[in-house]
Amino acid sequence: MSTTPFITSIRDLIAQNKLNAALLQIRTLLEHSPKLDEAIHHSARFHAIRQQIRLGVVSHAEATLTENQIRGALLDLLSEIEESIKESSSHNNSAALRTEMEKATSIINSKNVVIGSTISGENITIGDQTIHTESETSRRLRLLLFVLVPILAIAGAFFWYQYEKMQTPLALTVTVDNRTPNPELPFEGGTLRLQYGDKTDTQSIQTEANFKGIPANFRGEELALHFEANGFVTIDTSFELSSSVLTLPIRRDNSLGRVFGTVKDGNGNPLVGVAIRVQDLNTISSSNGTFELPIPFEKQRKQQRVTVSLNGYKPWDYTFPVSAKEEISIILQK
Repeated sequence: MSTTPFITSIRDLIAQNKLNAALLQIRTLLEHSPKLDEAIHHSARFHAIRQQIRLGVVSHAEATLTENQIRGALLDLLSEIEESIKESSSHNNSAALRTEMEKATSIINSKNVVIGSTISGENITIGDQTIHTESETSRRLRLLLFVLVPILAIAGAFFWYQYEKMQTPLALTVTVDNRTPNPELPFEGGTLRLQYGDKTDTQSIQTEANFKGIPANFRGEELALHFEANGFVTIDTSFELSSSVLTLPIRRDNSLGRVFGTVKDGNGNPLVGVAIRVQDLNTISSSNGTFELPIPFEKQRKQQRVTVSLNGYKPWDYTFPVSAKEEISIILQK
């Protein structure tokens, strides 16, 4: 009996997208052929992708691509079988191959295997093959699972992430941004105090300070921050803990912004009209001998050189540490 009609029938099954039936026919046809392993391999791929579809772990596009690959491989396999028969016939050694194919064909017939059947039902058994058709309720349930399972998985992962996030202590890095830079008056460090709940954490700061171990329940809450440094404006502020990095703008105070004092003679009498000079800034003493010289920010220093002159008196020249609270007392000698 010729195998050509059966190969044609198998192609028809493939064309009708009945890959499972086609695979059964091919495996029976190749039962005594070296190519049986190849057919088994394609059958395993087909059932594996079907199982992944049921479990919802593969997309429709990926499943279609795999089935197309299996479909192409089966058609190539059928072509190779036909080519092998033709080559065997041309070399006069087709007897054994035809015998095996005809034996497989007779097995197919003896098992009443239906090729291209349109019979439908719940559970139909022909010979030793059982064909299962899916009910409408089953299809709807499967569709619901395809949609519901991924949604539940995503929701579960999201809530687990939020739970873990709430259990992880927070960390905060505070950096300072000097908004009044002066190369003669660099920022030399200060102190930061962070307060949350009933806890206070104090750290020194040069460029940044790192606060660790803040309980996760303080995320989004108001925290208090206190900054102080010599020569800079003290800061008391609060902020919402929504980020792991906070930039704190700082500014110098005006504690170095003036030089002031009194000028007297050797007998302790105040001198009026005395010329006082700091850098390129000048002033004169008042009738009671007092003077005050404002120092603009760019000329401020921790120490200033003060020169004093008055006709009839010796010049006076001295470098003082600038203080916002202590005046300079100057005594001129004749």
